[in-house]
Amino acid sequence: MPITLNLKPEVEAGLKAQAQAAGLSLEQFLSRELEAIAPAAPAESLETVADGSDEWEKEFDEWLDSFPQRPVLGEEALKRENWYPDRW
Repeated sequence: MPITLNLKPEVEAGLKAQAQAAGLSLEQFLSRELEAIAPAAPAESLETVADGSDEWEKEFDEWLDSFPQRPVLGEEALKRENWYPDRW
């Protein structure tokens, strides 16, 4: 898959120097480096993630439900005069 990158001249020069030092063309060097940082994931591992997402969501919901339920503050608690009763 062809990809076009717009690099700063100094970045391009640095990459070319590294490629030459490794005895590779710039394309080969970049391909090797990119494969090292983003290895291709096998299709079955992607399916596992997709299949496990429902289970993860269920476990997450159960975890959230495990916390005690606290009552929500009423409107009276949010009125300024109830915050500072000595000032009104």
